[in-house]
Amino acid sequence: MSQGATVVTLPALGRNVRLGMLCDIRTGELYGGVSLWDDSDINGEMEIESDKVQNAEYMYSTSLEESRKNAALDAEGSLALDLKLVQATGSAKYLNNERSSTYEARVDVSCSIVRYTRYIPQETLASMKYAKHLETSDYTHFVAEVDEGGSATLSFVQSCSSSEEAKSISGKLKATIMKMPISLEAEIKYSDEEKSQFNSTKISYHGAIAESISNFDDACRVAAEMPTTLMRQKNALSYKLLPLSVLNDAGSREIRKLDSKLVVETAATLDAGRLARLKLEELKQHELFQDSFPAIKSQVINIYNVFLQAETEMISAARQLLPELRNGKIAYDSKFKELQDAVRLFQQRTLFVEEFISKKQKESSLIASTIHTLLKIGFVNYLGEPMIQPLGNIDPPRLLLSLGGSILNKFRHPLQKSIELATILPTRKDGSDDGHDEYDDEDEDDDEDVEWFENPQTDADVRRSCEILKKQRALAAKDVIFGIANIEKAIQPPRHKRGRTKVGDIILGYKGKLVVVTTLLPDAPTAPTLRVDGQKINVSWEHKRSDTAEEVLPTTGYIVHYRPRPNRDEDGAFPRATENELVSDVHTAPSETMVSIEKNDSGAFLFDDCEYEVTLSVETDLGISVSSSPVSIRTPRMPSVASQIIHFYRTNSKQLSIASPARKPWELVESAGMSTLFLGLKTLVERRCAEFPFEEKLAVKIVDVAPEYEPELLPSDIHDSNKTIVAVFTGTSGHGKSTEINAFISYLLGGEADDAARIMVIDDRGAKQEQSVTKYVTCYRVRPHSPLFGGKTFLIVDTPGYGDSRGIEGDKFVTAAMSMFFETVRHINAIIFVCRANEARIGPLSPVATYIFSLFAKDVEGCLRTIYTFTDPGEPLARGALQALQWPVENGEIEVNNAAFKIQLDAEHSYKDRDWWRLSISAQFLVKHMLLGMAAIPTAASAGVTKHRRRLEQRCELTEKKILTTAEKARIVISRLGDLATTVTAPPDQKIWIEEPRAVLRDVPDGKATTLCLDCNTTCHEICGISDDSNKNGCIAMKNGSCTICRKRCHWNRHKNARFIVDFEMHKEQVVPKDLIQSWNQNTSTHEGALLGAIETYLELQKELRDDIVGLAELTSKLMQTALLHDPTALITYIETLIQSARARGASPQQLNQLATAKGTLQLVLKIKQEGKKAKRESEIMIDVLGAVEEEMIRRMELDIDQRLKEEKKSCNLYNRLYAKLPRQIQRKITPSLREDFLLIKGATYLENLKAIVSLVQTLLEDGNIVATIAQLEDGE
Repeated sequence: MSQGATVVTLPALGRNVRLGMLCDIRTGELYGGVSLWDDSDINGEMEIESDKVQNAEYMYSTSLEESRKNAALDAEGSLALDLKLVQATGSAKYLNNERSSTYEARVDVSCSIVRYTRYIPQETLASMKYAKHLETSDYTHFVAEVDEGGSATLSFVQSCSSSEEAKSISGKLKATIMKMPISLEAEIKYSDEEKSQFNSTKISYHGAIAESISNFDDACRVAAEMPTTLMRQKNALSYKLLPLSVLNDAGSREIRKLDSKLVVETAATLDAGRLARLKLEELKQHELFQDSFPAIKSQVINIYNVFLQAETEMISAARQLLPELRNGKIAYDSKFKELQDAVRLFQQRTLFVEEFISKKQKESSLIASTIHTLLKIGFVNYLGEPMIQPLGNIDPPRLLLSLGGSILNKFRHPLQKSIELATILPTRKDGSDDGHDEYDDEDEDDDEDVEWFENPQTDADVRRSCEILKKQRALAAKDVIFGIANIEKAIQPPRHKRGRTKVGDIILGYKGKLVVVTTLLPDAPTAPTLRVDGQKINVSWEHKRSDTAEEVLPTTGYIVHYRPRPNRDEDGAFPRATENELVSDVHTAPSETMVSIEKNDSGAFLFDDCEYEVTLSVETDLGISVSSSPVSIRTPRMPSVASQIIHFYRTNSKQLSIASPARKPWELVESAGMSTLFLGLKTLVERRCAEFPFEEKLAVKIVDVAPEYEPELLPSDIHDSNKTIVAVFTGTSGHGKSTEINAFISYLLGGEADDAARIMVIDDRGAKQEQSVTKYVTCYRVRPHSPLFGGKTFLIVDTPGYGDSRGIEGDKFVTAAMSMFFETVRHINAIIFVCRANEARIGPLSPVATYIFSLFAKDVEGCLRTIYTFTDPGEPLARGALQALQWPVENGEIEVNNAAFKIQLDAEHSYKDRDWWRLSISAQFLVKHMLLGMAAIPTAASAGVTKHRRRLEQRCELTEKKILTTAEKARIVISRLGDLATTVTAPPDQKIWIEEPRAVLRDVPDGKATTLCLDCNTTCHEICGISDDSNKNGCIAMKNGSCTICRKRCHWNRHKNARFIVDFEMHKEQVVPKDLIQSWNQNTSTHEGALLGAIETYLELQKELRDDIVGLAELTSKLMQTALLHDPTALITYIETLIQSARARGASPQQLNQLATAKGTLQLVLKIKQEGKKAKRESEIMIDVLGAVEEEMIRRMELDIDQRLKEEKKSCNLYNRLYAKLPRQIQRKITPSLREDFLLIKGATYLENLKAIVSLVQTLLEDGNIVATIAQLEDGE
């Protein structure tokens, strides 16, 4: 279809389009300087009002396509821009396709203002000056109209990772941008969140006038200024083309209309190619390919270069063929097919590129995921480094996952040939191009065309190798290095030559060689064969590894792993093992095929009547293999250690029953039809107290239990924290602590219900319920006689009970004894609180919990455990009480009932008794398992806590006595202050008339001088002729250097000239007789002297007390930082209970006094804890108050009688000065400020001040401070 007569309107695209310019619409080219008219005739200056416009509009777009549509570009116009047939410049430059990333969010804000339209008048059209241009076929149209004005665009572009993200961000950006002000008067406030959207957004400005934009605020400013700026511009915005045929038939041209489908398809093909090229550019910069896989990087670069050439060819063809298709004189069909083939070929190449990109993206994702997974568990990344080669035999072994081989190290990808192919391939039924079969070289390996990850076998091999390496690393020796590398060649056993590796091969770098060991690493061996031989387990196995595997990675040994396992079906009521028993190992030489197991790793014999699980591992230089499938076997039941001990006693009873100074004899006791064997004890260590009041009293004793039985079995050293378990049992008297210790030791020795006797170590016969069986800290060392010990020596520590009938002194001794214990035993594993399960009262449990919290350091908190005795079905009531005391029951609690431990089985109640026995044994099993699993904690910190606590209590006792003394001295001070304030009267005021001389001043006549004595304040020479002070030695009053007039015969240099004369006149007035004043002063001084002595004594004591409180506060601070819990409140409550109980039973005054003293001490400790160094505040206030009184009294006493008399008649503000310095809470409780001088009102006298101070001191002593607390407690008790 011909377009030769078509009128066309086009955007100027930033070009300088002028009226009359000639144009070839076939190519879209405008010819500047070529016209049918003179430029001055058609493009002259136009007069137009500056604020007059034809049209103004803002347009927002979120894509290049939308922006081009808004700019009036159709499909052909857009294609012309893409093919560079037309250039967009200036304000239209944003319409060029200059995308720099695959996905981008884009918002364009365009403002256009049309000021006027230029056109060629009709009369000018008819008067062509250069009509010769009509004769050439190079031109088809001319510019007949031009719209002029101003246009500018702000572009906001942000790179994104996906099309969905780009769409989302574009919408958000547009919503914010549309709020931008479009005038200078408008002001929009953006939130920080809205502004933050533009932090990673590139903002550019396109217009005739350059603008600098660095941030969103600049963009807002430019947007607001755009309308005003554009109204002053005269640039071409759009233009209208008329065909030359309207001027003359000679200008008629035959122009075809392009096929719209071909135009759209060509544009889409170019756009798809451009997008594919951008993806290739991003793929070139992929960090993984850049750093680790240079071959893949080369593949990408080669594909990119080939495709870039293909794109250039496509653009070149389109640029040539499109104008030719418009030209009506050129054969249409051949040119149409030529362009169509070029489009089809480029589409084919683009599809191959997209296929390549997809493959490389998948490949990079799989490789990155594999690398990340392995690096996260400690693999070393050797990718990208020079070829890995072991340096020699001294290198540690390196086990590497190879991501290399020929398939990964190809520098030229098979798809490159498809892209280079210049022929269009036939389309398959599925619509895809078959780009391989017709041009593959015959010698090309078909497998090479398949990516490694597309091969199911290769993909599975890589995954399997990763799992093998993960398992191997968990079992490897410490010096083995695991890594990832790109290894192309390695030795391929059983051949000894190097060959190409495959992706996923496992390579061993060791002893100077790289060897493929993918299938040669030791697998889990065949399960061993087990056989019981007495208390031994014989384990046998066979060698199964291949000769090739042994040659590459020889077996260096075997490891037999074994551990006891519970078996509910066969264990019965007395299981030997739990679910989480530790595994023991036996290592053998590579030539061995059998081993006998008798003990575990800790040296303990195997349990009898217990199932053991056994596995086998192969050991190489790389470490051990995965273990074999487990096999199990059960050991036979053996006679218990307890029964053997009983037999040993009966055989040697005569010798074992003999006592000695360091030995407690064995004793078999028959009582109520039941036999009890008390095991003999040998004293190893005794520690006695060194502190008052318990000097030389036995505090700690360590004894060996049954030392005569199996003397060859040596115990571990008590300081060996790995081999000795130290369990401290503590609790309230009468709660079954000693019985629990006996039951536990009996369990460890394998005691059974039907044994001939019960085995015990603590003899609690004859003990009263309220009394503690234990008098000092006793440590029972029990050697590992049975497998139940786990090869450990147990040190069972029995502490004296708290809160028994021995009272507070007994509790203090326990504290002192524990201090000695910490100095003797260097570690503990557990501190066990033993209490009755049905004890719901806090009172009986509080002392134990509080003392434990006080005696032990914070580092033992995890060692605290609970055992409930005398348990019944249901939740123990004691749990709630302990939780209320902040005891950590959640650390671990066990319920026991030892009722069957002290009864003899009889035929009538056999089943019932055995059930109770099982209940006791099952609980002791849990206790044993708990203790064996607990780590050792040093006692050094707890020793420090105990020392600090003892020091605090001792110093508090001394301070308490000092407080009582200070309180007594304070009472004396108050009494004497009161005496002074009440018995001393006001100064005498009975007056008589007297006459006395008074000095007056007279002026010296002008020009005269007088001699004045500076010391006597007397005129010695009224009119003196010597006016120079330095010559006063010549004054007539002077003789031999001294004045003859002065009473003191003052030296002449103490005389000066003065402008006045001192004279004396007689003055008559009423005064108090001096004898009355002297009598009053003598009485006052007597009382003040006595008071001063009392104040001085009190202040000395108070200052000492203040220093003591500071020291106590420092000790308290240390305890609060180190002790588990420093809370004297609970102990005060406990002692108050003891006081009530003592009074109820008629305790002696001495015992009540001890309890009162202890309570006073704890009251002091509590006060110090609550206030710290602030507790010295009351002492400092008393020092300040009485110190000020003392200072004021001394000042007044040093005055002579007359001065003192005058001072007493003045108002005094001593109390008010003290009041102003007192804390607000004290001010509210005492006398307010006294009156002060004001106009005719006279302030309070000195005596009134003293009375107020007496009240102040009394308040301080009765107001809850330390002195008051202790003093009141003493009075009350």
